[in-house]
Amino acid sequence: MPNEGLTNASSSSPSSSQSPSASPAVSAGAAPAATGVAAPVVAGEHHDLGQRRPPPAYIGRSAAARRVQGQIQRAVRSNQPVLLVGDPGTGKRTIAEILHYFGGRDTRQLEDAVIDEHGRLVRIGEFAYLSPLEELSLEQQLRIPELTGLGRLIIGTRLDPEGAQGRLRLHPRIVRWCTIRIDLPSLATRIEDLESLVLKQVYETPTRRPVGGISDAALDCLRAHRWPGNVSELEEVVEEALAAGNSEQIELRDLPGRLRPRTPIRDSQPSPEEQLSLEHAEREAIKRALAYHRGNKRAAARTLRIGKTTLYRKLKNYGLSA
Repeated sequence: MPNEGLTNASSSSPSSSQSPSASPAVSAGAAPAATGVAAPVVAGEHHDLGQRRPPPAYIGRSAAARRVQGQIQRAVRSNQPVLLVGDPGTGKRTIAEILHYFGGRDTRQLEDAVIDEHGRLVRIGEFAYLSPLEELSLEQQLRIPELTGLGRLIIGTRLDPEGAQGRLRLHPRIVRWCTIRIDLPSLATRIEDLESLVLKQVYETPTRRPVGGISDAALDCLRAHRWPGNVSELEEVVEEALAAGNSEQIELRDLPGRLRPRTPIRDSQPSPEEQLSLEHAEREAIKRALAYHRGNKRAAARTLRIGKTTLYRKLKNYGLSA
């Protein structure tokens, strides 16, 4: 989907994804939901006809997510053009929908900027989203302020404006014209938000059975993935897992094969007595902390609330490696 915020002039009516009623359901954007924490839910129960979906939001409690949430709240109170910078799947359109939902005044829906078959800008609505900016020529980019007029425009780009490609394909005048800029982090850099994002997608996805969560093994597997497609990829994975599963939570076996370990390392099965021992619990806690932080021992030690030297000693005692 190269032109996520650009509509060809020859296309028909706007897609349903443009309507606030089709916006992402549980995230951050306005108090009191700024943290984006979802309450426990059962998939499918909220899909009754006529029931309004929650407003769009940007989910997360990580420092990176809270930074973005604060910038969103400031942008809602402004009428200035906004530049959203982030890799595909990081949530640029979600933020555009948040800004429209809470700051769109009387505009019925977030519109996509319209281009013709020759790549020329035809129209920018009263409250519009244009992305990716780099798909327009530099000449067409210069027409943006004039076409925007007194309206509000949210611009998205996958390029770093200060990077080599950004300097080449983004007109510096338009980058400066956007007085508000929000840089979106990748999912990999805010992996601690993954569980909340999974629960949000479970809530939003209709199923034929009640589903209320995800197992620890499945969650650990998701945390170990690099997520090159960011939140959009995670949403697709959760939908696949819900379609494949048959239990009341997402299990490891439900995840796509490309994510599951090909040759899982299994320890010899401990006896019931050993499983209840403090040593076993401590060993498993260390393994999960290291997996959660992708082998970063300093971060794992902070999570476990022990010193790094203590962690190294326990790794040696338990025969573990990171």
